[in-house]
Amino acid sequence: MAAQYEEIARDLRERITTGEYPPGTQLPLMRDIAAAHGVSDITVRKAYALLTREGLVESRRRSGVFVKEHPDRVRLTVRARQVERDELGYFSGPEVQHWRALPWPDGEKTRITEASTPADVAEILGVETGTRLTMRKRLVGDPGQEDHRQLADSWIAQWVTEEVPSLRGDTGLGGMYDRVEEWADQALTWREEVSARMPSPEEAEALKMPTAGAPLLRVVRVTQLPSDDADEEPRVVEVQDIRMSAALFAVGYPLLRAESAGWPVQPATSDYYQAPPSD
Repeated sequence: MAAQYEEIARDLRERITTGEYPPGTQLPLMRDIAAAHGVSDITVRKAYALLTREGLVESRRRSGVFVKEHPDRVRLTVRARQVERDELGYFSGPEVQHWRALPWPDGEKTRITEASTPADVAEILGVETGTRLTMRKRLVGDPGQEDHRQLADSWIAQWVTEEVPSLRGDTGLGGMYDRVEEWADQALTWREEVSARMPSPEEAEALKMPTAGAPLLRVVRVTQLPSDDADEEPRVVEVQDIRMSAALFAVGYPLLRAESAGWPVQPATSDYYQAPPSD
């Protein structure tokens, strides 16, 4: 059974999402909500706090609680996930072709350091969690829109830094991808995993995100170098951890037909709603 504050939050959430309380509307005073539901102000405060964490409302000092413009009702910038190329090198989708590296507070545009790999990145790279690897950290964004930006941390596989001499220091025009392809004399491939989480205070500050309620959209891109042997797995070159505001961006990509769904298709033979036979 839901707690009283959750029931109040559910009622307010429905009124917000259906448009009864449109963006910019001030929610009823806590004492009025408390009286209507026969609960304490503390219970209503918990309900408002829950809606604030969800990014639906915001508290304005000495003014009250107001409905925010929520991502479900605004047109997000949809980031097409495809690799393209221009005179500068590779970039990931037409929406960011004009984006450029932004300086960090100390003036650097790319921070290159050795850092301990987080667990999920270490697993992809096939190393122990905490292994220190070369990491390139960048802040990239739209010069014309201050809040349209992303963080991109690139973890470089150990074998790459050891075997590709041109990556030591300035990677030159085209960057790391061009140097690896020149060295290997073959094309790189990419795959991505998309997830979401809440930002750290440092991430929210760098991305100019609201202080509460807006999650991060996280895209983990894995750069690979195919093996000459078809039976061998591709070598992982880099894992790039890309973070952007989910209140501003969505990702879009074509949903491809796998070989099993090739046209013309075979007629279906089982009922989708019937439980499969147990073993």
